Amino acid sequence: MARTPSKAARNKLLSAAAEMLVDEGVGAVTAEEVARRSGVAKTTLYRHFGTTEALVFAVVQQNVAAVDPPDTGTLRGDLAEIHRAYLQVAALRQSRELFVWMVARAIEDPVNRELFRSARVQPRGPTVIALQRAMARGEIDPSTDVDMAMHMIQGPLISMRIVDDSEVGDRALDTMLDMTVRALGAPL
Repeated sequence: MARTPSKAARNKLLSAAAEMLVDEGVGAVTAEEVARRSGVAKTTLYRHFGTTEALVFAVVQQNVAAVDPPDTGTLRGDLAEIHRAYLQVAALRQSRELFVWMVARAIEDPVNRELFRSARVQPRGPTVIALQRAMARGEIDPSTDVDMAMHMIQGPLISMRIVDDSEVGDRALDTMLDMTVRALGAPL
C-alpha cells in the first residue's frame, strides 16, 4: 500500500527548494540536492510533485500567494504598489533567471505550460483584486476583460525588466502607469 505524502514533508521540500532558488538560482535545484537539504526522500519529492520542475513552479506559486494586495483607494495607486514590489523582486538576478527558465519550460512541454499558467494566476492575484476594487469603485467599466487587462498591465513591465534587462525608474513607471490607467478608462 502506498503511503500518503505528508504535509510536513511537502513543506520541507518547498522550503529547501525556495532557499536554493534564492541562494543559488534555479540551476542548483535538483531532486537529489533538495532531498538532501530537506531531509526528505527523493521518492517523496516525486510523490508530491512528480518532477523537479513542478516543485519549482510550486515554490513560485506559494511565495507569490503570500503577497497581500495593496488597497490605496485608487487603481493607479494599487498598480504602483504592485509594480514597485514586482520590481524589487525582478531586480534579483535569480528572479530573472527563474522567469526565463519557467518560460522555456512552458514552451517545451504542455504540462509545464499549465504549471506556469497556474503559477502566474497567483502573481496576477493582487492585480486582479486591484481591478475588481476599481470596478466596484466605478473607476473602470465592470465589463472590463480582466485577462486582457492583466496582459496589458504586466506586459510592459515584464518586457522592460526581464526581456530588455532595463532599469525601470520612477519616470518610466509613472509613464507606464498613466498610460495603463488611461487605457483602462480610469481617472489619473
